[in-house]
Amino acid sequence: MLPQVSPSGSEPTLPLPSDPQRQRFTRSGRYRPRKSLSKKLKILLIAVLALLVQGCTIVRTSPMSSPSTQDDDAPVVSPEAVKEVAYVNPDDVYQRVPIPEIIARPNRAKPVPLQSMFIPTPSTLPQTAVPLEPPPTAMPVVIDAPTFTPTPLPTATSLPSNTPTPVPIVVEIPTETATPESGIKYVVIISIDGLRPDALALAHTPTLDELIEQGAYSPAAQTIVQSFTLPSHASMLTGVVAEKHGLLDALPYIGWPGLNVPTVFNMAHDAGFTTGMVFGKEKLNFLLLNDSVESFCDIDLHDELVKDKAVGFVKKGLPHLLFVHFPDVDAVGHEFGWMSEYQLGAVTYVDGLIGEIVAELKNNSYWHNTLLIVTADHGGHGYRHGDDSPVDRTIPWLAVGPGVPKGTTIEHINIYDTTATALYALDVPIPEYFDGRPVMEIFPQAN
Repeated sequence: MLPQVSPSGSEPTLPLPSDPQRQRFTRSGRYRPRKSLSKKLKILLIAVLALLVQGCTIVRTSPMSSPSTQDDDAPVVSPEAVKEVAYVNPDDVYQRVPIPEIIARPNRAKPVPLQSMFIPTPSTLPQTAVPLEPPPTAMPVVIDAPTFTPTPLPTATSLPSNTPTPVPIVVEIPTETATPESGIKYVVIISIDGLRPDALALAHTPTLDELIEQGAYSPAAQTIVQSFTLPSHASMLTGVVAEKHGLLDALPYIGWPGLNVPTVFNMAHDAGFTTGMVFGKEKLNFLLLNDSVESFCDIDLHDELVKDKAVGFVKKGLPHLLFVHFPDVDAVGHEFGWMSEYQLGAVTYVDGLIGEIVAELKNNSYWHNTLLIVTADHGGHGYRHGDDSPVDRTIPWLAVGPGVPKGTTIEHINIYDTTATALYALDVPIPEYFDGRPVMEIFPQAN
């Protein structure tokens, strides 16, 4: 409904129901009695409005709608029952409704939002519905769809005829992958200076944990009584105790003539194998004898640079025997104490570097023919090492490679067994004077 203009022309008024008991509101919010209109005047106004809007009506849903939308049993509100006035919709200034004690009918119409107040006339609905009716045109489309689906069926029957041909190829693939030799062609020895085996249980070492699961491991291997870096590495790489190789202290004395026995590099080189060595402490130069190592790095380096040099060796061509020495776990132990939070962090760090070396071995197709040994030269306590004590002499020893049984725990390993094991893997004769023995638990096929 549209607002009407008062006779004075000053204020528009709303058309309200003809019920004499109905009330309407002025802009000031007060109640004003509704003036009754004659039925003829109503008919005249409706006809004029219908001509002006040209067949379109403006429907406004509110508690004060036209008389045609009201029922005879609509609730009656008396001026005495009204307590206050509120807006049903803030966007519509005309929708004011009293908030009295009203018992609303269950089927009373709900207010319509402002954006949906203007709707098309019902006369246009049949016109739009008529052209949308032809469903027969869609029926042949649905009928045609099944006609195309049977066509792929004969083609699908021909596909199985071609599938039997690849079946023998799939069977031959495992035989081709099994044909390359899976024996040991390379040996990589990694020494983590100053690593105690109980540090692996406290530090985060995912790489070493995985290698332990894939290979054989001893958490109670023993180094020599002289648990220093240089004598321990000499025994690791010569296969004998300190009294035989001649290094009895942390550093050799002035005028020291050198090692009394050859190293594993000498024996491998004499057997025709290539050798390489990367270490992070310059004093390990005492282990280089008679050009036995073809490529090496002999300066003080931190773990990160040692890893880079080792990866470089792998990329250029992995030597048959490669020795890698990481120094930082020992250095952090001397600075902050063994088993300190800082040393455990260094263990976690070197674990990640070993993971990069392993990844490089796999990327360059060396992993399936490589025996990897990870061990240490000594342990430590406090800020030092070198005593004949379990915490200084107990070291980890790990082996992973072709034929090594997974998840095996090894007992009774000494640090000088490392050289004997490497020579055995490369099929190099082991000298009789050796104190070390090959760790045969990792070679079950030889037993």
